[in-house]
Amino acid sequence: MSNGPTDKPAVDAEALAGALRALGMLYGASQPLAEIIAGAKSEAEAIRMYIERERPHLLASYDLETLVKMVQEARDAKTDAKHGVEQFSPSDKPPAKRRS
Repeated sequence: MSNGPTDKPAVDAEALAGALRALGMLYGASQPLAEIIAGAKSEAEAIRMYIERERPHLLASYDLETLVKMVQEARDAKTDAKHGVEQFSPSDKPPAKRRS
């Protein structure tokens, strides 16, 4: 047995994805989250990398560290929007007209 470093990544990408999804920030990412945050040494660094690359428009209105805290709080709350708007797929047909 060795006491060397484990192969466990520094960031739990699945938990981070759940938090980003809960905040509506994961939809439409250009790459899988694990690829975007590869090389991050901490969760906060991973969140910064993701926001700067995939959601830079948010930085016009929000402080980066505030966004990092929001994502971390969503992760801590174990909030996930598994059945949210991201999964909505409109049908080809317009809604049926209501009878008057």
